[in-house]
Amino acid sequence: LYIRIFYEVTKKSVYKQQTADAEKEGKSNCPLCALGNDNNSKRIYKQKEMDADHVTAWSNGGATDISNCTMLCKTHNKAKGNK
Repeated sequence: LYIRIFYEVTKKSVYKQQTADAEKEGKSNCPLCALGNDNNSKRIYKQKEMDADHVTAWSNGGATDISNCTMLCKTHNKAKGNK
């Protein structure tokens, strides 16, 4: 059985760590926003404003586990698609 959706506990854990790292570095907790130079480059999103994303796409064999999870803002997650 291959699970495509991350468990809530995984999303909360990744969000917490990603946000702590981003705040320490003074950048956005969405790694793709953090790459830019606009107002969102330092924005800290609330967890409800983000989606869990597979670093390696699920359709390309990426596992649905904490090691392959990152949190992206909803805009970037929708734009990323199967990449």
